[in-house]
Amino acid sequence: MDDRKWAKVPDIPADSFMLDLEDSVSPALKEAARDKAVQYLAQPDYFQHKPVLARPNHLSTPWGKDDLVALAEAGVGCLAYPKVGTVEELDEVRAILNAHGADPDVFAIVETADGVLNAAAIARHPSVCGLMFGPGDLSVDSGITLLTAGGELNPALVAPKVHTVLAGAAAGVPTADIAYLTNIRDLDEARRKYQDSQLLGFTTGITFYPPHVPVVNAVFGPSEQEVARALEIVDAYEQVRSRGETAVTLADGRVLLVHDYEKALVVRARARAIGLA
Repeated sequence: MDDRKWAKVPDIPADSFMLDLEDSVSPALKEAARDKAVQYLAQPDYFQHKPVLARPNHLSTPWGKDDLVALAEAGVGCLAYPKVGTVEELDEVRAILNAHGADPDVFAIVETADGVLNAAAIARHPSVCGLMFGPGDLSVDSGITLLTAGGELNPALVAPKVHTVLAGAAAGVPTADIAYLTNIRDLDEARRKYQDSQLLGFTTGITFYPPHVPVVNAVFGPSEQEVARALEIVDAYEQVRSRGETAVTLADGRVLLVHDYEKALVVRARARAIGLA
């Protein structure tokens, strides 16, 4: 709702943007925020024609259904639906959207105990194009403390994170994580925590603080060195395979296995998608 912050959006180097009607808006401003989201959904050039995800309030709230109706009538292309618990819940959301002329992709936000336990089924829902992990709301729903006394993520939340990653991988959809920081302005802390997410297998990061965007891009986007290494692996492996051989050894002595080749193909595909290869 802050016009000063809205004015910064076109210059943010993000891959996609979220119009958040849920956690970012106080109850007194829900209707006004909904109107503003509808207004900006009609201006794709404002977001550099990048994907825009609209996050409504949950259907259990006083604003949830009206959010879905308004976003559907505005032609929403991707919905970030919060607190997904079951496939049946997604079906209910989809029915409301369809009834008002929309059939958007859904980024399902896994942030409840039910959502974690049902993540595999949720990820395979025909509308779902990705999973987000929400440790804050999961902490509330499960009673698991979010952070340790030292400000680190509670280790008890690592298993739900990995479960979400595996559910996304099995369904072939991306997975996004968000870093909870003791100091939102500490870019070193942000980098370290997003690196932790990347090591767990998440494919991208979410942030509500624009200065984090370059950090997220650096952590999750392949570096020039990673791309060069991947291209070397793909070339070496395919040359050897074309000769009917099985053993692949790079110039530095490293022996390649098939999983190295398959990972390199993924890096190459990501690099091509962003113009690095």
